[in-house]
Amino acid sequence: MVLVDTARTPEGGPLGTAGDWPCVACRSSDVSDEGVCADCGRTQPTGRDRMVADLGLVAGISDRGRRRARNEDSMAFGVVTDGTPTVVAVVCDGVATSDRGDSAAQRAVDEALAVLLDAAGEGGDAEAATRAAVARAIEGVTALADPEKAGTAPSCTFVSAVVTATTVTVGWVGDSRAYWLAGSDARLLTADDTVAAELVAEGMSEEQAMSAYQAHALSRWIGADAGAIEPRTLTLTPDGPGQVLLCSDGLWNYLPEPAALVEALPGDPAEVVPLTGADELTRVALELGGHDNVTTVLVPFPPAP
Repeated sequence: MVLVDTARTPEGGPLGTAGDWPCVACRSSDVSDEGVCADCGRTQPTGRDRMVADLGLVAGISDRGRRRARNEDSMAFGVVTDGTPTVVAVVCDGVATSDRGDSAAQRAVDEALAVLLDAAGEGGDAEAATRAAVARAIEGVTALADPEKAGTAPSCTFVSAVVTATTVTVGWVGDSRAYWLAGSDARLLTADDTVAAELVAEGMSEEQAMSAYQAHALSRWIGADAGAIEPRTLTLTPDGPGQVLLCSDGLWNYLPEPAALVEALPGDPAEVVPLTGADELTRVALELGGHDNVTTVLVPFPPAP
């Protein structure tokens, strides 16, 4: 296979002028190169505050949100092809209670993307490649830890997708999510690695689990203090077109149900342009409060030649 292109969230954010994108507040296209909207006067976020990347077959937006001091999410994706494209994408959310969560997320997406692209280029097994990608991410994030500062190991969540002409393979650690969006067939593909989710799996009611102490705390994550971690994986064979959504909890906390995500898209999931869909989902999360960093990546299925 031949590598077509990659996009990732480099430190400082992708290059480009603020005027390249609609206003994040009023959606006006009249934004100056200095980043000021002529209609509402809003100064546009720059650098890691708002990162936008579009490869056509996959697009993503990562936004700081309205309450956080900085954006600790990262995303990375790429396309390889021999005539039939394979798209790989990774989203990581830095754990806010850890040291340098943004660095952990950045290192994890970079390391994992390299492994997934290599495997896609060689036609390797997607689930095996996902496990190898997480192992590489763990090595990279662990190397960021300062052995002289106990309890401050950088850490992050992880979710990835490998999308071919016939299958969708996802892998995850933590509470970043993957969804299949296709009208009435929309579904959540991942299961959160949280205290509440584990209590429900053990038989507790969801209401009881959500009221438990530290219900939303992660039970698994990527970091030097996480222990031996293997991702959970799932391979889906869709029977029609749709979109694969990877996102951080800054989006799904507001729109947790697949049907709500489909309704928020600007049209049929099978026909929505990835960047347009990612922009609209991000806008909705911001309008509903934007309490956390919001990262949204969309991959159409099947990837068009």
